[in-house]
Amino acid sequence: MHVDSKDSTLTDGLDIRALIFTLWRQRLIVVCVCLFVTLVAGAYVLVAEPVYEAKAFVMPPRQNDIEGLNYGRTVSNHLAPLTVKDVYNVFLNNLQAESLRREFFKKTYLPALGRDDDPKGLLYEKLSKSLLISLVGKDAADRYSVVVQFGNSELAAKWVEQYIARAGELAVQEINKNISTEAEVQARNLHQEILSAREVGEKSREDALTKLREALAVAKAIGLEKPAIINSNPSASLGIVGSMSGELVYMRGTKALEAEIDNLQNRKSDDPFLERLRNLEAQYNFYKQLENASPVATVYREDGVVEVSGSPVKPKVAFVLSIGFIFGLMLGVVAALIRDLVLNKKINVNER
Repeated sequence: MHVDSKDSTLTDGLDIRALIFTLWRQRLIVVCVCLFVTLVAGAYVLVAEPVYEAKAFVMPPRQNDIEGLNYGRTVSNHLAPLTVKDVYNVFLNNLQAESLRREFFKKTYLPALGRDDDPKGLLYEKLSKSLLISLVGKDAADRYSVVVQFGNSELAAKWVEQYIARAGELAVQEINKNISTEAEVQARNLHQEILSAREVGEKSREDALTKLREALAVAKAIGLEKPAIINSNPSASLGIVGSMSGELVYMRGTKALEAEIDNLQNRKSDDPFLERLRNLEAQYNFYKQLENASPVATVYREDGVVEVSGSPVKPKVAFVLSIGFIFGLMLGVVAALIRDLVLNKKINVNER
């Protein structure tokens, strides 16, 4: 029995020689389709807006860059000193914050595009893809890169600088606010201690007046006007008078007691007689000054200058053309096989 060669080809699998002969017969189709798709890819490269990239690197500040923030921050003052890591973490949090990205979008990005709003959120999505903040390698755990991709290389470089600087400003503001809040809490506590000390002083003066009045009544009852003189020795008598406290206060005599009572009643302030008050006031004034201070500090360092790509990073000409050529070649092969199949069917129909 005769077996057709075409059936043999289908039974045994794909005939590579037949496929090559088929593509050779339809080579014009393959070339035309491949060339057309490649030209379309080339046209896209020419029409597409070029995108440039600006990149900057940031790293932690030096210790002397943050010394201004540690003024008055000692363990004895109940304020722990800020470390480089503490300050840099605040900066990184602001650098990667969504609030800063939104602020940049509204105040800088939209005006540059000549737009006032973004109702569908497409422009913000585009910005999110073109503004990239990432860690630079696993070995440099504290070094980050800030990348902006835009059609204008100079503007992209300017935006990188602005974005990093704004993050630094917000970080300093946040740190100063934290410092002010801590100082405010300490000042409020000290103010309460001062009020308590004055209240205690006032109560102590009232207690002293009560004791002196009772002693005066006793002295008047026994007719003791002046302290008694012992053995005609005034100095000995003064020593006894100096030790007259508690129940012996009346021994000072009515004149001394009346003078003390009058002095306590006319006293304008008890502050000079409160032992810890002046120390508390000095601490309170220190924290109030710290509360209103706004120290200047550098919370990051730029590692080098802003790098700007000399040629567009998008679209990638070689990549787009390569993809266009490969896709065009594949599409041309498919088109050639389909055309050959259609022609073979027509020939078979005509033979019958």
